[in-house]
Amino acid sequence: MTPRHLVVPLLLVPLLPGPQEPAGQAAALQRTAALAAPGEPHARLARLVGRWQVETTTTDAAGEAHVDRGTLQGELLLGGRYVQLQVERSLAGGPLRGLQILGFHALHQVYTSSWRDDHSTWSVECSGAPGGHADRLVLHGTLVDARDPAGRPFRYELDFTDERRVDVRVFDTQAGALVLRQTQRWTRA
Repeated sequence: MTPRHLVVPLLLVPLLPGPQEPAGQAAALQRTAALAAPGEPHARLARLVGRWQVETTTTDAAGEAHVDRGTLQGELLLGGRYVQLQVERSLAGGPLRGLQILGFHALHQVYTSSWRDDHSTWSVECSGAPGGHADRLVLHGTLVDARDPAGRPFRYELDFTDERRVDVRVFDTQAGALVLRQTQRWTRA
């Protein structure tokens, strides 16, 4: 058997319950199916689908603010389990294209985010729970970049309580403390 033939069976291994009684296997499969189905948190994220105008204000380490504008297109992925956000922004150094995938991890009961862009070759991951309101997410992760290849803590807040507007705040670690470094305002196009 070649390695190509091993891919599918290896991917299925985590989905199969361990040695159990037939009734235990059936219960495990039912629970797996329930956790795999999109639910209320996924429907909440689906409100991000559509076209948005984005204004981003980034504050550098010296405290100087830079404003740029762009667009964001939100689409559902994989049967509504995820929302894909395609971002295009104009920066002083040239355009930036990025991709963010938001989801809800039903087993751990946390929202998840994965970001990639054409200015790097690595991803930025974070996760967390709603922050005091179901439409305000507070996600925590480790920001890995050329400045800090080992990574440093960051916080990503997403507020979409208003159907026509989304507010984003990104906090980065500076001198050992989380500092607000970026705000974004998304407005329905």
